[in-house]
Amino acid sequence: MLSFPVILLRLSLALILGAIIGFERESRRHEAGIRTNALIALGCALFTVISATGFSDMLGLPHVQLDPTRIASYIIAGIGFLGGGAIFVYQEERIRGLTTAAAIWVVAAIGMACGAGLLWVAVLVTVFALIILVGLHIVELRLLPKRSLNQQVICVKVSEPHKQLISQIYDACIRNNLSVKKIETRMEQGVEIVNITCLVDNVENIVSTLDVLRGFPGVQAVNTTLQDIKREYVFVKEFEEA
Repeated sequence: MLSFPVILLRLSLALILGAIIGFERESRRHEAGIRTNALIALGCALFTVISATGFSDMLGLPHVQLDPTRIASYIIAGIGFLGGGAIFVYQEERIRGLTTAAAIWVVAAIGMACGAGLLWVAVLVTVFALIILVGLHIVELRLLPKRSLNQQVICVKVSEPHKQLISQIYDACIRNNLSVKKIETRMEQGVEIVNITCLVDNVENIVSTLDVLRGFPGVQAVNTTLQDIKREYVFVKEFEEA
């Protein structure tokens, strides 16, 4: 049976290490902050202590077999639900919370390590986690291009509409890595107007799409406004009636 000071040390260290990682998350305005991560680490540490020593008085009873790893396995399964709750989708295809969910998973492991008495391992993993969350974040900002999805509306004016027009427009968008959300058509003064609402993360993709669309038979004009760089691209192909 562990003494009270030893248990207190393990639980206190788990709380502190979890709070440190939680502070990093909260400083970046993520929902799972100091209190959440501190509670996760503390709870995992307590469950591990209970699993290892809480049922020692029952070992002498007949037909009783204890498995110290059983509670630990349920901790891992339970953390999966917490991590899943930290992930959410916003602005249609944008996903947020993956790093926070991974941090929760690591915090749970740190708490379990503290509860098992692997204090230096827990401290070392905390340092590694901070290096990943802080250091690699700086590296990503400096070395990797920022990918952000911007919603754009492409307007295609067709003087001679045909049955396969919509499918051809859709295929052209997909081939150029545009995520089509909505296609609307209407008639104005004998000209069919096709508006394609799509998500784009690269200016070159949408420009190449416009180049393809303006080459379709019957297309009179193709235009869009790239709001992310505040520049307007307008491609016009005059249609000469026979």
